[in-house]
Amino acid sequence: MSRPVRDSGFTLVELLVVVAITGLVMPVIAMALSLGFRTTDTTIGRLQDTRDRQIAPSLFTGDVQSATVVDTASNAGCPLGGGTLVLRLSRRETSAAGTVVNRVIVWDTIVSAGSALLERRTCDDTGGSMALVSGVTTTHDVVGAPSVTCALASGATTACNAAATIAAVDLAITDASGTFTVSARRRAAA
Repeated sequence: MSRPVRDSGFTLVELLVVVAITGLVMPVIAMALSLGFRTTDTTIGRLQDTRDRQIAPSLFTGDVQSATVVDTASNAGCPLGGGTLVLRLSRRETSAAGTVVNRVIVWDTIVSAGSALLERRTCDDTGGSMALVSGVTTTHDVVGAPSVTCALASGATTACNAAATIAAVDLAITDASGTFTVSARRRAAA
């Protein structure tokens, strides 16, 4: 008794059908992947802008509310680390140990890896010399220089200098998604 011989493999017709179907499906898959990568980049950018619009106001509001000095001309007391001064705020605090600490907070712009960033640096005077305590990037992809506007209790605009009785401070920041303004009032001037 002889068994029928079976050839394993594909026929030419089957192979041509698979090649034709693959030729139709591959461009669709490639387009889907391309769209996914572009959407991911856009989503990451939007998330970063949203983060910036949450971090900058929360830090700025607390800084301005407790500031005893508001100044845009001098960064005395806190190194900028190669950045350009936007705003300097200072205040006196009492530590948990009961010692008085002079704290200086500077908001400055720096360029890192080709991108402009708005940073917040905090320095403390501990024993007669200022030391950098912390630094955080508050806004990415800053376009141009952020602008600072100061106002008196009456609402009249005034120069942002240490000698003025400043009641409110506005910080306008432009990033890749547009301009947003952060506003805060000083407690000491209220």
